[in-house]
Amino acid sequence: MNEIMTMTLTHEIVRSGAMLAGLLAVDYAGVFVALLADLRSGVAKAKRLSQPLTSRGFRSTVDKACRYYLTLFAMTAIDAMLVAAVMFLREFTDWNIPPFPLFTTVGAIGLGVIELKSIMENTNSGVALRDAAATLKGLLADPEIRKIAEKLLNKDK
Repeated sequence: MNEIMTMTLTHEIVRSGAMLAGLLAVDYAGVFVALLADLRSGVAKAKRLSQPLTSRGFRSTVDKACRYYLTLFAMTAIDAMLVAAVMFLREFTDWNIPPFPLFTTVGAIGLGVIELKSIMENTNSGVALRDAAATLKGLLADPEIRKIAEKLLNKDK
């Protein structure tokens, strides 16, 4: 009888562990995909603005990834303690709380939202620049404004 309980308990731990590992993999992969999307939007913005791609920009992305994953790892450590407590409560009390990496998942969602905001800022700045260029082009189409602009530009020469 004791062997059957041990086998059932071991099976339960393995099943819960596999589920938790899968959820954590999704969290970590989601943050990685968000970082790659932000990197891509930053590179596209630099190309659109004819700015050089520098190692400083790539280094900041690596630094951001390190900070994000350090934060996520700390949240995973907290979740590990909580999951251990939940499994203890499930074993020795009547509580049936499912183990779930709550802090890691919430943290991954938060980091994904931050990256989404960064992507939107990169996209919106391009739209704003195109709007400004179109407005300037429209203004320079007016002969009087063009003459004033030419005088201002030639003033320093």
